[in-house]
Amino acid sequence: MKPQLHPLQSVPLLRHVTPAEWRHFMQLAPVHAYRPGNILFYQGNPPLGLHFISNGRVKLIKEDRAGRRQIVRIVQGPDLLGDRAFFAERPYACTGEAMEESSISFLQPRHFWEFFGRNPDTLRLLAQRFAQELGRAEDYMHCIAVCTVSARMANRLLKFSKHPGRTRLPQDEFVLGETRTELAQVLGTTPEAVSRSLAKLCSKGLIAVSGRRVRVLNEDRLRLSACLHDSMN
Repeated sequence: MKPQLHPLQSVPLLRHVTPAEWRHFMQLAPVHAYRPGNILFYQGNPPLGLHFISNGRVKLIKEDRAGRRQIVRIVQGPDLLGDRAFFAERPYACTGEAMEESSISFLQPRHFWEFFGRNPDTLRLLAQRFAQELGRAEDYMHCIAVCTVSARMANRLLKFSKHPGRTRLPQDEFVLGETRTELAQVLGTTPEAVSRSLAKLCSKGLIAVSGRRVRVLNEDRLRLSACLHDSMN
């Protein structure tokens, strides 16, 4: 029987490392536990390394000069975090905050280049990742411009309903991973519009909502109501 892989070994940069290399990586970047609300880094601070999320979720919050906060992205483990600031050698554009219990490793710059610098595939994998992120950002902006809040909400609900291991509820039920305020920031709208869009989907008989618990009543019709973009985090 094959040994069970660590979640981070599904990240492309670590997918093909040897057992010896993996043990070395874990020595360089031990896993730390983060609780909801813990801050990984602040907007405007210089990056001191690269984060690897084993499991959990981190929201990236951008704040303007008036103090208005917007969730621009939610990163779900396993994945990298803070890579754009790290490689651009620029201050963080957002604040990274844990949304739930998370396990995250931190790799210092010299350790990153020591570990990955010898691998010729590293630059190719990073270029591919940046290209994919750019495509998602373009889709997100287009969706904000042309899709209704209800369509964006339907897309978000479908993503939650298909997420493995989120809860132990029946197959057609799940718990929203964000508050109304967080959903509004993710979807680029207001909490009031979020509540109205949920009520609208309920009135159409597509879902039933009790607090943050949602039951999908008609997945096919919910899918038809969703926007076509696959980038709403």
